[in-house]
Amino acid sequence: MAGILKESKLLAKHSMIYGFGTVVNRVVAIMLLPIYTRYLTPTDYGVKELIGLTVDVVGVLLATAVSSGVLRFYFEYEDEKRRNEVISTASIGLTVAAFIAFFFLSFFTKPMATYIIDAPELYYYFNIALVSMWLGAVNNVGFGYLRAKKKSLQFVLLSFFRLLLAVSFNIYFIVFLKLGVLGVLLSTLLVAVVTTCVLNVPILFGVGLRFSNATFKDLVKFGLPMVPAQIGAFAVHLSDRYFLKAYASIADAGLYSLGYRFGTLPGTFISTPFNQIWQPRRFELYKQPGSEELFGKIFTYYVALVSFAGLGVAVLTKEVLMVMADQKFWSAYAIVPIIILANIIFTLNSHLDFGISLMKKTKYFAYIDGSNGFLILILNFLLIPKYGIYGAAYATLIAFVYKTTLVYLTSRRIYRIYIEIKRIAIIAISCLNLFYLCSFIEVENIYFGFIIKLIIILSFPIILYLFRFYSYEEKEFVINKIKIKYKKK
Repeated sequence: MAGILKESKLLAKHSMIYGFGTVVNRVVAIMLLPIYTRYLTPTDYGVKELIGLTVDVVGVLLATAVSSGVLRFYFEYEDEKRRNEVISTASIGLTVAAFIAFFFLSFFTKPMATYIIDAPELYYYFNIALVSMWLGAVNNVGFGYLRAKKKSLQFVLLSFFRLLLAVSFNIYFIVFLKLGVLGVLLSTLLVAVVTTCVLNVPILFGVGLRFSNATFKDLVKFGLPMVPAQIGAFAVHLSDRYFLKAYASIADAGLYSLGYRFGTLPGTFISTPFNQIWQPRRFELYKQPGSEELFGKIFTYYVALVSFAGLGVAVLTKEVLMVMADQKFWSAYAIVPIIILANIIFTLNSHLDFGISLMKKTKYFAYIDGSNGFLILILNFLLIPKYGIYGAAYATLIAFVYKTTLVYLTSRRIYRIYIEIKRIAIIAISCLNLFYLCSFIEVENIYFGFIIKLIIILSFPIILYLFRFYSYEEKEFVINKIKIKYKKK
């Protein structure tokens, strides 16, 4: 138990630092909703999302093919010189690959604008976004290096700096210059340029400019089988917007995208910062005695935390939108609980896929995500024309359940993680009960209703206690900590 608590403390420390930067970014973004919903229409929001998602496909595929194995190969070496070689090789290789992709795709921006946003005259929007993609893909290697070095404070400070830049540029271009979607794209580009200069240039000076053909081949060999998996993943995550645009409208795609962003907040607040430290850390721990039990305990703590966050967002999004956003965006809240459930299930893959990553059997990701992509296309085709944004949300939920189940069944054959089924069931039952209780609360005063629901949500740890969720060792640990602090006073 001591080892589990020690490891939990380490993960909590770095996750809180990563999480602080993430939370600040999201809170400020939510605070800017009144500005965005005043100066952007749902159609504008849909255009912005469709452009961003289209270009992101290219960026993530490049990052997957080249840089997805950076942390895996970085920790394979003990020698600092070889580790630096991995970072340098990934940065140089990805820079060249991204430039080639940008150059090639720049010839097709007009057809992309024609078929994706129904506006061929706005082809230059895609050119701007492609340059941002190029720089962003390279920047991901730099952030991966900070994670590998456990430089969580530097990671957060840089993230916060990027956030201030993004907010400043967006306000200037959207509010003062009234450039609309173009202002958002220019802001993204300028932030990517500054980040490259501040992050990657110093890192490359530090690790040295060295390119190893052997290392690059290893990175590509590791990442290339995951490209089909990412294509399948994009079908799952993004195809619903294109179906909505085709069978409904760009405005519906915009409203769905806004609801989807709220639905992914638990993953952003909890899963993303947690995985920044946990994913590289688990490769260091798996050889230690009792690692299976350790991983299982960490998994339970994670599920409890992300479920708590998900409960809060699912219950409170309606009030937040009514206060922060223009009325024409309020209907986006309806799909948020469905997306939250889907997103929580999806984030479990980051824990359950360890066996596949450990043994470098990345071909299984291709099989799983490929079949999942095919499934989501069928579901979108069947559900979206009839049920609109609800059909898209339920299609996402079904696809995420399917993928997580396959990942778990495949990975456990390679490395079996001990899962505390009873305690996880208690978490799920507690969340569902509190959610349904809050759904019956209807108060005319928005702020009063918000406070009542918040109090109910905060009772979640107490409900877990009543269901006997906490182990004897965990209760003893908390009691001892309280006693120590009380004695100090």
